[in-house]
Amino acid sequence: MKLNFNDPQTRYLIDYANLKQGIIKYQSNFLSEKKLQEFIKKPYYGFPLVLPVGIKYFRYNKKFTFIIEKKNFMKKIFGINKKNYIGEKIFFNFGNKFSYNVELKQKYQKHYKYINDYNSKLIRKVELLKKKYYLSSFQTRNVPHFGHEEIIKRLIKERGKVFINPLIGMKKKGDFKNEILRKIFNNLIKNVEYKNKVLFGPFIANMHYAGPREAIHHLNLREMIGFDRFTIGRDHAGAENIYKPLEAFNYVKKFSKKLKIDIFAHKGSYFCKSCDKIVLRTDCKHKNLQEISGSEFRKKILSKKNFTYARRSTQKYIYTLKNKLFY
Repeated sequence: MKLNFNDPQTRYLIDYANLKQGIIKYQSNFLSEKKLQEFIKKPYYGFPLVLPVGIKYFRYNKKFTFIIEKKNFMKKIFGINKKNYIGEKIFFNFGNKFSYNVELKQKYQKHYKYINDYNSKLIRKVELLKKKYYLSSFQTRNVPHFGHEEIIKRLIKERGKVFINPLIGMKKKGDFKNEILRKIFNNLIKNVEYKNKVLFGPFIANMHYAGPREAIHHLNLREMIGFDRFTIGRDHAGAENIYKPLEAFNYVKKFSKKLKIDIFAHKGSYFCKSCDKIVLRTDCKHKNLQEISGSEFRKKILSKKNFTYARRSTQKYIYTLKNKLFY
């Protein structure tokens, strides 16, 4: 059974399924106004999942509704004041009236079960492999360049196995399609240095584009799935260049004692002209560094030109794909 992940209402069925499956650390239901205030006061709780009124999947009770004031919410949860930011558009897409204590309509039980069954397969796989290996989760919304590969190689070198673990759900316009990421990463991990060390294991959950808060949300989610370690990098879960490059990195460091999963935090990957190789910013003290830009890579892909800091074989494979690459 296929779900239309591009339907803005489907994201709330995904949230509901995640909540009921018990993988949202500090929530088991959509939040009430009182519980939302608790989330606001405790950043290490991550991103709050709330439900707008009027979503087709649910039955509502008028007694259990409340209003969220947009300006204060964006400042306290997203940490920004910018109007028309993609995170704001998604969050308030159905207005500012929210509800809790809802029931899932019977006719959507199959869709709900599909999400939980899909995610359960990953959870069972993680449980099985954890008996022998230390498991890292590497989340991405982009096709891999050498910077991503350097992070993956570092995770492999330290110990265990690495899951390329993107989130499947509604994405913003311009993000790579889920199916495209699957094909490209599966093509990459066939290479000998990744064989039997790297797996592609996506998960059905939503992106909120909430930057630092969402970085912690992603950490908590991977803890509940069962991973041993999660990576936090430059501009994690941000969009439109709204957050400072190291804002999520510093935010996670600040609350590290509250987090129960190992963190591999880095300040991004670069090409060091002095070292003549790809490095993580935390490992190199040279100043002669060239940023490896995912945006630049995307431009090169669109124009079918070679990007210096990505595998030629990966780029050639991308150009063989006939489906549209982006949402």
